Amino acid sequence: MKIRIIILFASLPLSVFAEEGISLRRASELTIENNHTIKAAEQQQLTAHRNRQAARGLYMPKISTTAAWTTLQKDLQIDINPLKPLLSDLDITPLLGLDWSYTLQKRNLGFIEADITVPLFTGGKIIAANRAAEASESAANAESRALSGKVFSELVERYFGVVLASNVVEVRALAVQAMEQHLQDITLLLENGMVTNTSLLQVNYALTKSRQELNSARSALTIARRGLSTTTCTDSIGHTTTPIFICGAIEGLDHFLERAEQGNAQLQYIDSQNELARQNIAIHRADFFPEVVAIAGGGFGHNISNILPRWAVGVGFRFTIFDGLNREYSYAAAKSTAKRAEELKTAANQDIKLLVESLYNKCIDYLQQCSSLSYAIEFANDYLTNIKVAFQEDMATSTEVIDATLALAATKIEQLEAAYNFDTTLARLLEATGESERFFDYIESINSKAIKYEE
Repeated sequence: MKIRIIILFASLPLSVFAEEGISLRRASELTIENNHTIKAAEQQQLTAHRNRQAARGLYMPKISTTAAWTTLQKDLQIDINPLKPLLSDLDITPLLGLDWSYTLQKRNLGFIEADITVPLFTGGKIIAANRAAEASESAANAESRALSGKVFSELVERYFGVVLASNVVEVRALAVQAMEQHLQDITLLLENGMVTNTSLLQVNYALTKSRQELNSARSALTIARRGLSTTTCTDSIGHTTTPIFICGAIEGLDHFLERAEQGNAQLQYIDSQNELARQNIAIHRADFFPEVVAIAGGGFGHNISNILPRWAVGVGFRFTIFDGLNREYSYAAAKSTAKRAEELKTAANQDIKLLVESLYNKCIDYLQQCSSLSYAIEFANDYLTNIKVAFQEDMATSTEVIDATLALAATKIEQLEAAYNFDTTLARLLEATGESERFFDYIESINSKAIKYEE
C-alpha cells in the first residue's frame, strides 16, 4: 500500500473542494448572526448612538408645562370700608354708600402655563458635550470592531482546528491501516519461518500504539467540534468544507504596518478616548464662565386675577463665584487624564507595531516550514515505499518498516500543524490591521494552496 500527499493548487475558490457541509464563510455568517459577544457589542453601539442623539437636544429650547388647581383659605381682598368714618366730613356721601372692598384673587383658582428656556451662552459646555458624545460613539464602534475581529480570529482558530483534527484522524487512520497491512505480511512470514516471534510482537506493539493515537485524535476532533459550535452558537456543525491552506506569498511588512496604523480598532478606540479626555477638559473649563439663558412663559387660568400678567420674557444669568476650589481641581484632574490618554496612545502605537511585526514574521516562518516539509514528506513517502520493497526481499527489518510508517505520519501531521498555525496567525495579523474580512481574499487567492490527503 502506498501513502501519498497531494498539495492542490487552488485556481478556484477553496469552497469547491466539497459540495456539502459548512464553509468558513458560512460559519462566519452564523457567528455574526448568533454570537452573544457580537450582539452585546451591537447594543453598546446603539446605546452610544442614542446618547449622541440625546446630546444634540442640549442645543434645543427646553419647554415645560405646569398645571394646578388650588383652593385658598379665603379670597384675597383689599377692604378700606373701615376708613369711611374718617372721611364722613367730606362731601362724598354718594361714594360713602359704595362698597370700598376689592377682591384681588378668589379662593378657588386653576392655571396651566408653559415655560421656554433657550441657552444663549454656556461657555462651550454644550458643544463639548456633543463632541464627547460623538467620541463615545466612535469608541463604541471601534470596540465593536475590535470584538468582531477577535471573535473572527477565534472562529478561524476553531474552524481550522476542526479541519486539522479531521486531517490528523485521517493520517492516523492511514498509519493504522499501514500497520495492519504490515501485520498481515509479518504473520505470513512468521508462518513460513522467515521471521521470529519478536518481529510479530514489535508490529503488534506499534499497531496498538497507532490505534491509541487514532482514538486520541478522534477525541480531539470531538472537542474541536464542540468549540466551533460554541463560537457559532449552533447546536451542531457538519463537516467542514474549507480546507487548511497556505499562500504562495503575502504582502510585505510595511504594508501591514501601514494598514495597522490606519485601521487598528484598538488604536481607533484610544483615539476616541483621547478625544473624550479633551472634551472633558472643555466641559470643566466652561465652569469658569457664566451661563446665560433666554426665558419666556405664559398660560391660561380659571379665576385668576386680571391684575396678574399672562406672559413674561427675560434673560437669565448664573455664575458661581466660589465653590471651594472644586472647579479648579476638577479642571486640573481633567488635564491630567488627557495627558495620561496621550501616553497610553504612544505606548499602544508601539505595542501594535511590535505585534504586527511578530505576527508577520511568524507567518513567513510557517510558510517556509510548510515548504520544507513538502520535501520531507516526499522523501518519507519514497523511503517508506523502498523500505517495504526491501522488507519483502528480506533486506530490511520490521522495525525499519514501522519507523518509516510512523515517520511519514508524523511529518504529515507536522505540515498540517504548520499550515494551521499559518492560517490562525494570518487571521490575528489581519485582526491587528483591522481587516479581518480580508481573510477570505487570501483563501480565494489564486496563490493559495489547499492541503488534502488521500490514500
